[in-house]
Amino acid sequence: MIMKKDNSIRKRVQSVIIAAAIALTIIPGTFAIAKPITAQAATESIVNSLSENERKIYDAYQYLDTRIKEKDVEITAKNKSEFDSAGFYTMYTGAEERVKYSADDLKYARRAYIYSNPLEIAGAMAQIKFLTIKGKDNKYSCYAYLQKTGDNDYTGETKALKKAIKKIMKNIDEDTNFVMELQCFDMVINNTTYAKIAIDNKDLKNTAYGALVQHRASTQGYSLAFAALLDELEINNDILFNSYRCWNQVKIGTKWYETDLVACDKSTKGTVDYTCFNTSQKKMKSYGLTRVDYCTKFRESKGSNSTTKSKLQKYSEEMFKDSKNFTLGVLNPDNSVTRTTLLSTEQTVTLVPVFIDNSSMLNCSMILKSLTITTNPAESAFTWTQWTPKTPKITLTKNGPGASRVLSVVMIYDDGTNEGTAISFNVNLVDQDNTTGSFIYKVIDDDNVSLVKCTKKTIKNVNIPSTVAVDGKSYKVSKIEANAFKKCSKLETVMIGANVKEIGANAFSGKTKLIRVETQGYVLNTLGKDAFKSADANTFFLLKATSYSKYNKLVKKVKKAGGSKAVYKFRKY
Repeated sequence: MIMKKDNSIRKRVQSVIIAAAIALTIIPGTFAIAKPITAQAATESIVNSLSENERKIYDAYQYLDTRIKEKDVEITAKNKSEFDSAGFYTMYTGAEERVKYSADDLKYARRAYIYSNPLEIAGAMAQIKFLTIKGKDNKYSCYAYLQKTGDNDYTGETKALKKAIKKIMKNIDEDTNFVMELQCFDMVINNTTYAKIAIDNKDLKNTAYGALVQHRASTQGYSLAFAALLDELEINNDILFNSYRCWNQVKIGTKWYETDLVACDKSTKGTVDYTCFNTSQKKMKSYGLTRVDYCTKFRESKGSNSTTKSKLQKYSEEMFKDSKNFTLGVLNPDNSVTRTTLLSTEQTVTLVPVFIDNSSMLNCSMILKSLTITTNPAESAFTWTQWTPKTPKITLTKNGPGASRVLSVVMIYDDGTNEGTAISFNVNLVDQDNTTGSFIYKVIDDDNVSLVKCTKKTIKNVNIPSTVAVDGKSYKVSKIEANAFKKCSKLETVMIGANVKEIGANAFSGKTKLIRVETQGYVLNTLGKDAFKSADANTFFLLKATSYSKYNKLVKKVKKAGGSKAVYKFRKY
């Protein structure tokens, strides 16, 4: 039974570390980047694959998407001359008979336009119309124009989409194309929920805006969001489709791969499955995804998922070789790790090696072969017991003969080989008796405090800690009091610490609408009236829970507390 438990913990640690390696959160910051967005899908492969009629309609969309007419405009042969000729695209002139465009011509040409222009929302939402005129010579001319289907010109949506992409690009690390693709993949997966919408409907869920701003998208919306991010990174890609579904084709190295983001997004399990990430065309066919129409002419995807799995494994192993991802943390009585600093009143503490996962710290002892502190004891302000597999912790005491508070650590990660992989890092263990920052806390009892108020009214991004040091004592942050952030008029994102059990009434009820809320723990249970009054239809809640049923219970509580229109996603780890 012990071995089974160890394997379970080890599997969880590894899965969390892999997830952390590729997980990114949209955090608003400085939006300026070196070059403007020039996202364009792989138009050359699309154009070269279209039929003659499809190409003509596609060209009309490309020309007319900045010349869209109002929805109530009626154009006839008699009044056409009253309109600017630049608002029309000539399909043909001098024809002996009318040219008929089939429903498939119109459908696939429109898809070709949309997939070539993932940032163009107005054109995607417009309808194409044709005016055929019979001349005095009994010959036919045909002119196309685009017309709105509603009053919206989608200027605001386009601006919001580009702004979201700029935010994302600020968080993409420059690396190999595979690693950057992986980050883009995870960004879409972790910020989007699936909506079952027919992909030819004129619905915002069928756009990249739906995925990255509204957080609700069809398979087409997922694919367009992924394509837009890859375009920005200049990674070659196309969008593939059958009659009802879209997926992506991406070139990594010399080979092309196929990815179905929606299939990878196991939302009810709270996990991500990489089986349909960067796999072959043959494998996609076995899953029922067979290309139709013009994308059947695209190059074959010969890259294999086995190669991708090897790359994922190698990437996760590289994370263990990067010393900046590790430190020593103080082990709490409940076996959690929430701080890396000491208190002046602490004479002895228990330390464990941790992997840093955003604002969380994960005890990684279970996947180590050994850990050694190599600091010269004569120079240290501490004495310590050595970590061992049987006793996977360090007891540190402030009674060393020296002055140095830096510990040099060498860990051996169990990578499946006899030797393992060595990771070295230094830890400066300083005393920090007050970590309240911009927050005011109230002591509830010997172990807990509540966050009463934020003193920085202009704060945009809030990270509520799991623990805090107040007057030389460490406490769990277990509650956010009523009205705590009500006066924070610019608040956009909130990260809720692992120990928060309760959020008071109107805690987040400022004027600015929340963009994203994420929970780090599994204990949030009580929410006061209008706790999330600032949430709206575009607020995204990424909620942790130990099971899908518990997640659903938490969602009901958040909805009742003001998030009735928000978007929700389940994460187990």
